[in-house]
Amino acid sequence: MIKMRWSTRKRLEFIESRLFWDGKISRKDLTDYFDVSVPQATKDLKMYSELAPENIHYDNRAKHYQAGTNFKPEFSSLDSETYFSHLAVSNTEKNDVFFCGTIPESYQMPLLARPVSPPILKNILECMHDGYSIEIEYQSMNSPDPTNRWISPHAISTDGLRWHVRALCHNDKKYKDFVFGRIISTGDKKKFPFSHENDFLWHNNITFRIAPHHDLSVSQRKIIECDYNMTNGEVSIQIKAASHFYLKHRLGLNKNNEDHPGKEQHIILLNRDEVETKISLLEEIEKSKISEMFQKTI
Repeated sequence: MIKMRWSTRKRLEFIESRLFWDGKISRKDLTDYFDVSVPQATKDLKMYSELAPENIHYDNRAKHYQAGTNFKPEFSSLDSETYFSHLAVSNTEKNDVFFCGTIPESYQMPLLARPVSPPILKNILECMHDGYSIEIEYQSMNSPDPTNRWISPHAISTDGLRWHVRALCHNDKKYKDFVFGRIISTGDKKKFPFSHENDFLWHNNITFRIAPHHDLSVSQRKIIECDYNMTNGEVSIQIKAASHFYLKHRLGLNKNNEDHPGKEQHIILLNRDEVETKISLLEEIEKSKISEMFQKTI
């Protein structure tokens, strides 16, 4: 890979994206998007032409550069997910200039704001950095009132909707995900010699094998296989074992959902027994190790 400044590579990626998705690019496209000078835009286009000559040629009549017939990406991943990611950013920031070219009429349903207190986040992050435990006031959905508890945080994660802190709960003596937005306040900090290697669900992966629902017709199964990028009728998704609940919930893979007809529940979990056995085993090992750790520490 050719070494170059990050800003230069981003402009080359922009040129390539415009050529692929829009079929053309001009110096003005570069100056408008990156706020660079015309000479700099000319230099960038010249560099791209030298590095990927088959991808670009100048149309004297149209006064812009066009994509070559033997176009092959050299600097970026020109897949649909990348396109949609740029489109989502453009919609969020309400930009008139789109990274990929002509911006299509589109709509992105807004997500509900899930506010997190910056001071609480800052305190949790400091504990993670320094290896401290912290007392929190937390409102669980399993309790009618807030409770105080000590936690030892070591990671943060998201299920796509909310951010959690992954921490050892001293009350329950197990690793749990605490929703940041449900931490009402933080209190004292202490140093405990806990090893987070004992969060076995966090440190081990688990694979979900997904397939179309058996009730679907042959044609329906084929379209589901295509929609989920399946090969030979299934797709494997590897995640941290600690995230198994969120993936099941997101994809509707809870056990009772598979009793629903295929038109309602399009996919099923092929290796449910394997997944649940591994989760149970990791939980048992974790429980034993944490019990030993507390006996030695407290």
